[in-house]
Amino acid sequence: MKKFVYQVGGFEYIDTEAFGTGWKTAKAEAARLHAAVYRLVIKGETVKQEVFTNSGCFLSVAQAKPEQINIF
Repeated sequence: MKKFVYQVGGFEYIDTEAFGTGWKTAKAEAARLHAAVYRLVIKGETVKQEVFTNSGCFLSVAQAKPEQINIF
């Protein structure tokens, strides 16, 4: 089972659903703070670090260019 940890401005929201309650809360907080949404995708020992981009999807932090990051 995957675990999603959304991070916005020092806050964390944890969910087991990719675009569930954690995402909705993080997105609202990002809009309030005018910030980006980052997330950790945890499956067993594997941890992926991602950021929400202007294209409407999450992309690896290592691959995302600053101009691609969605600031809500």
